[in-house]
Amino acid sequence: MTALIAGNGAERDKQWSSSNLVGNPALSAWNTVMSDCVAEMNIDSAERSTFSARWDRYGLGPIDINNFRTAEQTISRTAAMVRRHPDEVYALSYMQQGSAAVRHAGIDVHVPQGSFILVNHASPYSFRFPEGAVALTAHMPASWLRRWVPQPETMLVKTFDADAWGGALAAMLSAIDQKGLRDAALSRSCIADQLGAFLALMNGNVSAGESLHQGKLFKRALTLMKDRFDEPDLSPHALAAELNISKRYVHKIFAGHNTTFGAELLALRLNHAKDILQDARFAAYRISDVAYACGFTDPSHFARKFRERFGHAPLALRNHA
Repeated sequence: MTALIAGNGAERDKQWSSSNLVGNPALSAWNTVMSDCVAEMNIDSAERSTFSARWDRYGLGPIDINNFRTAEQTISRTAAMVRRHPDEVYALSYMQQGSAAVRHAGIDVHVPQGSFILVNHASPYSFRFPEGAVALTAHMPASWLRRWVPQPETMLVKTFDADAWGGALAAMLSAIDQKGLRDAALSRSCIADQLGAFLALMNGNVSAGESLHQGKLFKRALTLMKDRFDEPDLSPHALAAELNISKRYVHKIFAGHNTTFGAELLALRLNHAKDILQDARFAAYRISDVAYACGFTDPSHFARKFRERFGHAPLALRNHA
């Protein structure tokens, strides 16, 4: 992935076109250019024999504007690619022409023409452009983006319409695409700041309350925990890896529901322990066996937490079952 660094950014300006290539060589070259200059990815197309694409990049201080014009294609960034290049870079795409079917963080979303979507290169994703597309995309390092949007995770896999402040941002990206930056009256770093300000304003119009994305992730997190609560090493880090999000965002989605990962995990384990103790089929289980079966590594810790939650010791509950 191209390093995004401070400075004017003009040295990163670049153009590429498949106009001199035909068919499979064009698609192969497109794969190479995108992986070398944007982010490692795999690109395929049902139109291999006639595939065409064009890419224009403009450096804006610490960020890049990458404008793509392509025939029908599917882009995939896999977990293995993320492990090789784990840089946390966010990509905000404006679908100027065409639509996209996106999968990211386990969520599927349709992005219609005239809408924005944000993804994080530090997590796997896929884009399918069924009829080709013109996508105007800002690639932004997380450290820069958080100056404008302190928690960009809340914007992931949500569509934003190009109206109000979104319209201003779309107009800016379209102007850069049409006219370039050679004769711009402001410095490129200043233009990048304008983009960041528009992005913050656009997010502010729609981010009040719980996002649909957060709600879906919370439900998925609870489902995964119900399936894996008996694993002693289940942790926020392990859950984050399963959901393809950051550990910090795991804590955020639980906080958004007035709870914590630890509280939910403990409740799952203790409730299951209670069920075991009241089930005659498990009468042969010692208290330590019940603890281990529910993910506890220390039977005395299990007994203490059980008493705190239910008001009596595990053995007492069994004796009264």
